Amino acid sequence: MIHGTGWARRATAGLLALALVACTEDAGSAEELCEAVADTGDLAATFRGFDPTDPEAALDQLRSARVALGDLLDVAPDEVRDDLQVEIDYVQALIDALEDVPPGDATESALQVQAVTDAHPGVDEASANLAAFADEEC
Repeated sequence: MIHGTGWARRATAGLLALALVACTEDAGSAEELCEAVADTGDLAATFRGFDPTDPEAALDQLRSARVALGDLLDVAPDEVRDDLQVEIDYVQALIDALEDVPPGDATESALQVQAVTDAHPGVDEASANLAAFADEEC
């Protein structure tokens, strides 16, 4: 059985980096992003206990993350928009893939998560870029 530690680690790293990014500037800026993150709460908590072999629960968590990421994109500074969009595209692709998995089909769910993760190699770089932006700007 395939477990989602790699994709969950990527998603959590990306969400943590996004939370760190939110700490400077104004108007389509890190300041607005910071306020949005504070309003959203702990984004990393979205993936605590994430289990890709439970497609129903995974979809709930991913949908919550997708809404939060979209809200952050609305107020993100230009410097992080592309990387944030990579994260959004990844989460949306996971949602799309898991919506087609029959309820309770743990094996197919895990396979779909792995396939989407393999098809989005830029997620790690986007997360690293977001973290670097946070280190420089925060």
